[in-house]
Amino acid sequence: MYGQYNRDLGKEVDREKTWWWLKKGDLKPETEALLCAAQEQALRTNYVKFHIDRTVESPLCRLCGEKEEHITHLISECKKLAQKEYKRRHDNVARIVHWKLCGLYQLEKAEEWYEHQPNGVIESDNVKILWDFNIQCDHVIECRRPDIVVVLKKEKECKIIDIAVPGDCRIGIKETENVEKYEELKREIRKIWAMKKVEVIPIVVGALGAVSNKLDKWIEKLGIHIRIELLQKTAFLGTARILRRSLES
Repeated sequence: MYGQYNRDLGKEVDREKTWWWLKKGDLKPETEALLCAAQEQALRTNYVKFHIDRTVESPLCRLCGEKEEHITHLISECKKLAQKEYKRRHDNVARIVHWKLCGLYQLEKAEEWYEHQPNGVIESDNVKILWDFNIQCDHVIECRRPDIVVVLKKEKECKIIDIAVPGDCRIGIKETENVEKYEELKREIRKIWAMKKVEVIPIVVGALGAVSNKLDKWIEKLGIHIRIELLQKTAFLGTARILRRSLES
């Protein structure tokens, strides 16, 4: 299946930055090997064992038993992994963004991002940052708990930040989904918080490292500098953990 990963990536993918992790990510050789094998669908999933090796009776996922166990399913679609392993990976990527924002606005933060434990609410006279906070609205809104919300008090501006680590072929779709799903909340915040400007900023990194050609633009809107390879490495370490645990079970 050599070259399958590249063929599956959409036109919205930045094909240069998608490989920065390999040049600058500083992963251990065994982790690099695992992830490269995953990209090429070369790991011994039940899908491969059933359709190619003919050594198992079912191609279904060994964890959920509902869908065929291919790599994309294991790293981004299995409901048995969603509440713990996917969330752990997602939160680690989000933690980098929160840590950087705290540094930008001179709010309390840990020395290193991986030591950082975000508070639900942290603020100063000029800014408030919410983490995984359920926003109270005047009427029922389904999507009202973004990952991070930044409120610039004096400017009357608000940034709704949503982080995602989907399957790599879905990063463009996920960016669009993340913007659209908060449109109603965006209007509500503008009204009840009397904001002059509210914008939704999606930060999306593929589970196997793909990034879109818009990622730099989204990060720039936050006013922070984040090395893309750091986001990739953090997502990768979560994905490697998922693969090792899943394929050994």
